[in-house]
Amino acid sequence: MKKILKDKRIIVVVLAIILVLLLMDFNQRMVLLTRLRGQERTLTQRYADLQATRTALEVELDYTSSDEAVERWAREEAGMIQEGDIPIVLLPPSTPVTQETAPQEVIIEEVTRWQIWQELFFGE
Repeated sequence: MKKILKDKRIIVVVLAIILVLLLMDFNQRMVLLTRLRGQERTLTQRYADLQATRTALEVELDYTSSDEAVERWAREEAGMIQEGDIPIVLLPPSTPVTQETAPQEVIIEEVTRWQIWQELFFGE
């Protein structure tokens, strides 16, 4: 009978150790799963941002190869005109206008020693 009780105790202890090891492994897997899900969210957001950038660059590329963009560049940056246009060239003023400012007068009041002592003892 003692042998059976010892065997049952040994089996219970072994099962408890196996259960603890399984729980530790489960905990590690849950931590790994949480970290991987966070990385997945980050990468999904980054992918969406890159897709938006790609779309914006494709639109800009389509615009830059259009006739409208070439004409705009020619008129605004290259200073070209079409036949029938009247060019207007703005020149800077020949002599800059300067405004003279009147010097401000500085008023210094002289204070005598007795006024300093009076203010010290009987100040307002």
